Amino acid sequence: MNRLKQIAGTPYEYYENIETRLQDLHHRVLEMRRVGKLSPQALEQIYQFFKIKGIYHSNAIEGNALDIGETQLVVEMGMTITGKSLRDQAEAKNLSAALDFMHGLAAKREKPISIHDIRQIHALILKGIEDEHAGKFRDTEVRISGSKNEPPEAFRVPGEMSALGEYLQQISSLTYPSSKLPILCATAAHAWLARIHPFVDGNGRTARISMNLILKWHEYPSCTITREDRLRYYDALEESQYSDLTPLLDLVYENVRERLDELEERDEWLTSISERYEHSVSESQRYEYRKWQNGMDLLKIYFEQIVNDLNEKMPFDTVRFKEFGALDFDKYQRLRNERSAKKTWFFGLEFHGDNRRARYVFFFGYADYQLRQRSPVVLFVAKDIDYTYNYVKLTEITQTNIPDIHQIGFDTKDQDFILAKISGVVQKSKAENLAMKFFEQVIKRDLGT
Repeated sequence: MNRLKQIAGTPYEYYENIETRLQDLHHRVLEMRRVGKLSPQALEQIYQFFKIKGIYHSNAIEGNALDIGETQLVVEMGMTITGKSLRDQAEAKNLSAALDFMHGLAAKREKPISIHDIRQIHALILKGIEDEHAGKFRDTEVRISGSKNEPPEAFRVPGEMSALGEYLQQISSLTYPSSKLPILCATAAHAWLARIHPFVDGNGRTARISMNLILKWHEYPSCTITREDRLRYYDALEESQYSDLTPLLDLVYENVRERLDELEERDEWLTSISERYEHSVSESQRYEYRKWQNGMDLLKIYFEQIVNDLNEKMPFDTVRFKEFGALDFDKYQRLRNERSAKKTWFFGLEFHGDNRRARYVFFFGYADYQLRQRSPVVLFVAKDIDYTYNYVKLTEITQTNIPDIHQIGFDTKDQDFILAKISGVVQKSKAENLAMKFFEQVIKRDLGT
């Protein structure tokens, strides 16, 4: 049975089936550290290279309008971008200073992490923007945008942060067992700080930097939650408010694993960096990506429309549609070239019957041999096999009550959708037809109606 397991010292639990993946990741980090691929020098190089990416994505999640190139110009060149918000530009500079401060703290492993450190990080984030709130706990009530949960009342914040502070000191002590999983600690601290929402503004950025401070203190590479994962990230944070950390753990795990994949072979990593950031990409490749992206967006629209139509005819919401984001050009190129990349969720579906339910997610990956020649980047279908956020590709499930379609591609030359079935059959299909077929099979096989 896949049971919930408590994270000691925190209000959080997680489904224990994810623990095997977290242990494998931890052993991989230890081995890379042993052979020098995660030496202090390597971690310093990794930090410097990915710093701008981290600033861009963390600010973009909060609505900052600077693109990654503008972020680099503001942070590294000190330029002022005409036509862009001065606050957005100040946020980029401030986050750079906060990350550098965090990076320095992580190097001082003889000193445990404290709430004072967290307040200093927050003060740097809001410096010159909201000085009256920088580094100070809120004295008013706040709401978390888009969340059904209310943060604790202001008078409870100091006590709640004191409890979090005790946990931070515990997990950043030199006596903390090396067998423990830092990714559990870091994710729990992130969710805990986000739930308390101790500041008037800047809570999200502070929580993400705090998470990376813990990872770095334990000599892990950092985790960059990307703009494309924003909706999945919010959904996972919302779930954590009910104490279940599994969806957020899964997202953090995928991000850290992707970073390790990039670093596993140093020569390959350096080649990858060169390919991604120094070589120009032909316009034909960008044109192919735009056509592919338009096809996938069309598919998503049909799925969402069917959900709306079904729910209009039912007395309650039978199906829930969740949008999680899109695949950017850089990730598309990586997958097209069969390089590793973390799962980018596109959308999800939750089905509810009288006594049955089912949950599916559609995520991007590189195609297997069946579709590779016609659509190198595809959507895979995965099912939560026990309704505990344990998503498994349909091709890896032995159950018989699953849909036939397990992989969906879009042929940019013929402008056709192509799909692979569990049986191995590959065929063309219109977006509306394959969407309708998927719903029919799930409702019949999962819900029995």
